Parts: sequence; C-alpha cells; structure tokens
Amino acid sequence: MELTCSARLLCHESGLSFLGHARKLNLAPKTRQASAATTRVYRAPSAVQQSAKKESKRARRPENVEGEFYVDHTCIDCDTCRWMAPTVFKHSNPQSAVYHQPESPEERLKALQALLSCPTSSIHTERPPKDIKQAHDSFPIPVDADEIQGVYHCGYHSESSFAASSYFITRPDGNILIDSPRYSENLAKKFEAMGGIRYMFLTHKDDIADHKRWQARFNCERILHELEVQPQTECVEIKLQGQGPWNFLGPDIDLIFTPGHTRVSSFANSLSLI
Repeated sequence: MELTCSARLLCHESGLSFLGHARKLNLAPKTRQASAATTRVYRAPSAVQQSAKKESKRARRPENVEGEFYVDHTCIDCDTCRWMAPTVFKHSNPQSAVYHQPESPEERLKALQALLSCPTSSIHTERPPKDIKQAHDSFPIPVDADEIQGVYHCGYHSESSFAASSYFITRPDGNILIDSPRYSENLAKKFEAMGGIRYMFLTHKDDIADHKRWQARFNCERILHELEVQPQTECVEIKLQGQGPWNFLGPDIDLIFTPGHTRVSSFANSLSLI
C-alpha cells in the first residue's frame, strides 16, 4: 500500500452625487442634507445582500434526503465524506449529498468522522450532536487494525491542501506523520498519547497544510525533497536530494521517489504495509 497523499485551495459601490445637482438647482441646505442621507441609506443593502448570499451557501442542498445530516452549498467535491462514510454520502450535481441517514451506531460514527474531516465544514447536523466528543476521540483511525498494524488515517483534512489525506505511523524508532492534517488540539493530544511525532514526511509541495503548527507542537523534523521546497517550506529540517530511495529513517521505512503528481513527489513505504 502506498501512503501517498495527493491532492491538490468588486463589488464597486457607486454613490449618486446628489450634491452636484443640488448646487445647480440652488436647493436649500436642508434638501442637500436629506439627499446625502439618502445616499448613505442607498449603500447599506449591499452588505445585507452579501450576508444573505453567504447564508444561502450554508443552506441545505436540495439533493440531501430529509433527516439530521446534510451537506451545504460550500462543498468542494473533494470526495472525503464519500469514502469515509459511503453508506451515508454520495456524489450528486456535482457535489456531495446525504442519500441515506445513519441508522446504526457504526454508520453514525462514520458520518460524524466525515463531518469533522470535511475541509470546508460543509457537513452539518440539524442540532448539535451530543456524541461529537466520541467522534473526536476516535481519531486517528486505524487503516486496518487486523492486517496493517500501526498505520492510522488522521482525518481533519485541510482546505489548503484540497482535502488531502494524511497518515500517522507508529514505530519504535519514532512515529512519522505523513503529510499535514488540519491542526487540531484534540488530534495533537492523541498523537502525544501515542508517543508523539519524531518526523513529518511531506510527500510533495501541495499537502503541507499546517506543517508549521505541528512542528512547533512536537518539535519534529520535517522531510521534503529539495526541488519541492517553496518559501513556506524553506524552514524544513531535512531536504531530500537526488532520486532515492532513502532509508535513513531506519530499516523498516523507505522513502521512494515517485514523480507524477508533482515533478519530484515521493512516498513512504513501511515494512508493516508489505
């Protein structure tokens, strides 16, 4: 299994000049003041209209079935909810929508995990869910507890990396965060309880999200290929050179050169995945 994380994130108000006309018509000062006041009132609706437009984007999409969970119009069609909770969310015109309300506790948990992972906070419930803490506490989620030990999906996808998935690998020689999730103190506390983060492997330039906040929280060493470095990642601690593979993290981890998504993107291959 390859732990790649691909992803790819006038209004011009023209006030009417009543004063010029007032001077030409020799209107009294009182009339001019009234006209100026009218001009101010005339401009006010633009803010109201913008607010209404913003509210409409957060409204329930008509493609959702009736019930507690729904998706609003800000969905960026990233597919996160559809693969995290495929029995609840589907693709529809051309965003995500709820096509089946959760019935079992397992379905409900997956729907709440998708809600927390949505990069644009486009998933809602009609009322605040009382079991949202349970969903927070479920991250990071084991990829496959039976077949793949020590590999977790982080959730908390970031809009700045267009909802790229990030992963967490636990190992005796130091845990590795693969790409950066959206920063969450809840997730940080779970990482801390699982042994912290020693390395953060950034597979390419697009999926860096909140890498600076994670590094500051855990003082981990960030790894990125030198040809993927940009101003916001100039500060990374380890810059890969050449075409690898690189195995300096230990005998159980290889960093493999895989150009394609970007010119020098790479992925981490753990022996636990083979």
